[in-house]
Amino acid sequence: MKKNYFFLIVYLVLMGSVTAQDNAKPLTVEANEFTTVTLFFPTVIEQVIPPASNYKFEFDQGNTIGTLKARKGTPSNMTVITTDGSIFSIVLNYSQKLEKYTHIINANQAVGAMNSGSSATPPEPENTTIVQANPKPNAPPESVAPVASNIDPRETIKTPPTDMNVSPDVFEGFSNQPNTDPELYSDSENDLYNLDREEYYSIFCENNYLQKSILKRSFRQNKKIIVRLNNILVDREEIYFMLSLENTSKKDYNVNGLSFFIKESHRDNNPSILEPVHTFNLQKIIDPESNNEIVYVFKKFPLQTNQIVEIVLDEIDSSRMVILPLDYKYLNLLSK
Repeated sequence: MKKNYFFLIVYLVLMGSVTAQDNAKPLTVEANEFTTVTLFFPTVIEQVIPPASNYKFEFDQGNTIGTLKARKGTPSNMTVITTDGSIFSIVLNYSQKLEKYTHIINANQAVGAMNSGSSATPPEPENTTIVQANPKPNAPPESVAPVASNIDPRETIKTPPTDMNVSPDVFEGFSNQPNTDPELYSDSENDLYNLDREEYYSIFCENNYLQKSILKRSFRQNKKIIVRLNNILVDREEIYFMLSLENTSKKDYNVNGLSFFIKESHRDNNPSILEPVHTFNLQKIIDPESNNEIVYVFKKFPLQTNQIVEIVLDEIDSSRMVILPLDYKYLNLLSK
């Protein structure tokens, strides 16, 4: 492709109201269903951006202690924010044998901090739910009004649509929901979505980009390079495309750009380009026999019955271009 208007990938991480700590790395904690793992934080836990549903993290309001249990499943991660604004990133793994049952977390292990003068509470996104603390004894629980959602968290896609260009069979038992608890909370002026949109996008992508594909054949391949659509999620006013770029060849793939277009038909020579509001984890070089899991975020856009979306992966000075077409029925099914 000659022009790529929006694929100079700039990682805008921890901007605005968030400061990163360069030396801090995510913590790794193992858990299972047989043993309760206890985590001690340096200050009171304010909010938690939760992990996948096979992990359960609980804490009491006004306390520095949280407990973790897990069911067998894929690795995940969670983000814990304390009342002093410290941000802790924790990688979670399931293990039948645990070597450590108690984790004492120090303040210098925070990966970042909120910079606001007051201890502003980062918000609960509509479909990215913050784990709610158990209320203190004799204290009435805070009343939080639920809001409408674009995704039914309990809905499971089991029936693939018909007459589609990409044969998107859906794996039975998988759902197109974010890795969050189904309960929803209302917005507030301290909502992270409003305070730091880029950071909100980044956290949402990080919590969901490793989801297993709910689709069987939603991919295209050219010369051992594969573009695969794993899922489509909708949150607030944005739509998230979860993709996997797979290099099954024996040489590097030098990414020139990944582009999204809306076309009136497959033969349309004047497509409209879609510009993302956020990109996550796209590598410039995909190593031989490796995958690159990425997320592209767009503002919600309408798609007419005669229109299709084309996802185009382009390599520098090479003919290994891959085009993945998606029609309106396909997108409507996954982005409801």
